[in-house]
Amino acid sequence: MDCTIRCVVVVSFDMYNRVIMNEIKRVIYTCDVGSTLYQKKRRGPAFAWARLNPNEGTKSIRGSSDIQQLVKQLQLDIEEGYSVSLGFESPLFIPIPDNSRNLSKGREGDGDRSFASPIGLSVTTLGIHQSAWILKRLHESSSRKCEFTLDLQCWPPPSHRHILFCWEAFVSGKAHSDGDIRDAATAVVFFFDNERNLQRVNAVTAENPISLIGAVALWSGWTSDLTYLHRTTLVLKPSSVFEGEIQGVSRDSSNRGSP
Repeated sequence: MDCTIRCVVVVSFDMYNRVIMNEIKRVIYTCDVGSTLYQKKRRGPAFAWARLNPNEGTKSIRGSSDIQQLVKQLQLDIEEGYSVSLGFESPLFIPIPDNSRNLSKGREGDGDRSFASPIGLSVTTLGIHQSAWILKRLHESSSRKCEFTLDLQCWPPPSHRHILFCWEAFVSGKAHSDGDIRDAATAVVFFFDNERNLQRVNAVTAENPISLIGAVALWSGWTSDLTYLHRTTLVLKPSSVFEGEIQGVSRDSSNRGSP
């Protein structure tokens, strides 16, 4: 094929994909798991979240440390017909190895941030605690408006199907910053940049996994399918910090246009 023709075909196909993607109502969230209690040194909670609308790009990033405001915004998005990608920065599945020698060891891809380290175990437990609270609130308000999934093949969702897709964010090393909201924003931007290639950037696996988020989905009522207890999730590991602007979310905000 002539190089010029090939180039036109590639460009046209890319433009077609962009048009299709822009027609899909979807939003991307990440929760930076941490204590929701006020901390003097931080002048606020350690918990944080960020939201990005892919059709508006990184200029649309909003963030907060208020977990109640997070659920409120999620409920608004689902009510308005958006599919939701919801990441948690905590281990969402762990290995149950056949060989006892491999107990207390990290997952393939954890590196020096093993779930089995003291800090990792603390974050893992808090992640179950907080994701269960969030998913329970969402199930009470929104379970008839979207379906729950851990399947990365379901994202981006077709325009006629509304889903709540949960995944794991793994923000560490050069991607980690001094700000919890910025860490959440780093994860949502990385997801946004790779949402058409999620399988390629999936970073962590585990032998014979037990799914913590699957257990949360069962407990909160999103599913009754016991196979969720054996499923892994997408795990994304950004390589650098997002340096762009992040808009704040006011506590009394009740509409999408409020900053």
